[in-house]
Amino acid sequence: MTGLVQTELALSKNEVVAPNGMVVGEHPLIAEAGAEILLKGGNAVDAAVAAAFAAGVVEPFMSGIGGLGYMLIHDSRSGRQYAVEFTGRTPAAAGARTFELDPAGGQAGMFGWPAVKDRANLVGYRAPLVPGTVAGLTLALEKFGTMRLDQVLEPAIRYAEEGFPMDWYVSLNIAVAMAELREFPETATVFLPNGVPPKPRTRWWEPAETFRQPDLAETLKLIAREGPDAFYRGPIAARIAEAMAARGGLITREDLARYQPKIYQAPLRTTYREFEVVACPGPCAGTTLIQTLNIAEGFGLQRYGHNSAQSLHLIAETSRRAFADRFAYLADPDFADAPWAGLVSKDYAAEVRATIDPERATPEAGPGDPWKYEGRPAPARADVSAGSDPSCTTHLGVIDRDRNMVSLTNTLGELFGCRVVIPGTGILLNNGMVWFDPRPGRPNSLAGNKRPLVNMTPALVLHNGRPFMSIGAPGARRLITGIFESILNVLEFGLGIQAAVSAPRVHCEGPETHIDSRIPAETRDILAAMGHRLVVLEQTIAASDFGRPVGILIDPTDGCLHGGVHVQQPATAVGY
Repeated sequence: MTGLVQTELALSKNEVVAPNGMVVGEHPLIAEAGAEILLKGGNAVDAAVAAAFAAGVVEPFMSGIGGLGYMLIHDSRSGRQYAVEFTGRTPAAAGARTFELDPAGGQAGMFGWPAVKDRANLVGYRAPLVPGTVAGLTLALEKFGTMRLDQVLEPAIRYAEEGFPMDWYVSLNIAVAMAELREFPETATVFLPNGVPPKPRTRWWEPAETFRQPDLAETLKLIAREGPDAFYRGPIAARIAEAMAARGGLITREDLARYQPKIYQAPLRTTYREFEVVACPGPCAGTTLIQTLNIAEGFGLQRYGHNSAQSLHLIAETSRRAFADRFAYLADPDFADAPWAGLVSKDYAAEVRATIDPERATPEAGPGDPWKYEGRPAPARADVSAGSDPSCTTHLGVIDRDRNMVSLTNTLGELFGCRVVIPGTGILLNNGMVWFDPRPGRPNSLAGNKRPLVNMTPALVLHNGRPFMSIGAPGARRLITGIFESILNVLEFGLGIQAAVSAPRVHCEGPETHIDSRIPAETRDILAAMGHRLVVLEQTIAASDFGRPVGILIDPTDGCLHGGVHVQQPATAVGY
């Protein structure tokens, strides 16, 4: 029916401003945990580690000590940046025969690879990777923090032991996954204590139920006393290995003891005019983020105006080509040869930019040839497709009084990971096997002790060499374009951080261009006429189709911190 208008929901959040320190997170208690540590004299790394451990308690379906992640640090004393990689690794027993393809055929997982029999790489005891979160967070604290592990774990232990009032966000996510959670008795005991999700407050006279996780509290206390060895070599490792052995899982005590996080002394970086953007190297999305920024830099997007049809067209076409390269080439560099240097080359970006028609969309655009920018020919390439993208992740950022900066993303993979809680520990495990191609002979095929290609891409921005912004997002592959466009919103279009992260966006990783319904219809019509195959999606409190960025920006005029967070979910900035 044409000619009709109807009510549209419009949400907003204020931009938080504070002079000294600030934490942003996807749940209020995450940000409050980090702020608590800042107020006790901790630095940005102390606060980030505390907030990340707390996130696994109050947003347990997104991350936790059974998960994995990446962390970027700007150290104000040295002026240097560091990346801490604590992604998961496959068990040693993983290989080409780990999973049997589903005889019924079909596709599953975020890359559209062939479905596995019984969804064993998605749900259950064969789906998790060796977790890296405990090792990575404790290593970051040891190398760059100022407080003890037991001190930064205090908020997470308190949230788990004393509990917190159930809110609609946590309750809704438990309800969405309820059918699968019921398949695992230990998991159901934690998240469905009376057979249903804990109830949030729905009437003023009825308080919310308190959500407690006593087993997880005891596990965190043990880590606080004994450090990461308790998790990787001690009693927690024994419980994980015992549960795996009893239920057909692959992770062994040897796999846990072998795990090591990694610190990069030289993260990825690129310039964007007078700004410098820093991202994580390795099999994450840092390379793709840098590539998109390199391509976009040459367009002069500012002249077209924020969210004009022309600027959105160029952003979508840039993303389409960067994702084509991502799907074609990237994998764990320890196992597959990939053109890492070529992909982040400014010369390659110029070549890719030249393939973009400023007036017409090219839905079938494929990967380019970054190999020649490394001075070598391209090897044979396996066909890679992109399927649905159900991953769930969380992100937090911190800037402290001394202007140390942290950008930290961690995940369980999909919502509630593999849905398995290890008995007696409260530990919900990831389902990182979903990131691997179940077929042999491909860049992301399974092998023992291999890292997955993940979407996490925390980022930091410097302005003329000085700290300027911490930015990141959850949202599976869509977090990459969410961060890319949020950075452009600040650097190109001059938006404040709250406006930058909450503005409507596009996402393009293949033939279709997904566009936020808040983009005006006349703009969408122009894009459609340019040849974009538009899919219009509405952002709601129950769905996030464009990532959920959160960020902190340092105002160069007065040095104050400005916090901006995703609007639809309960993301929060806390400053002092």
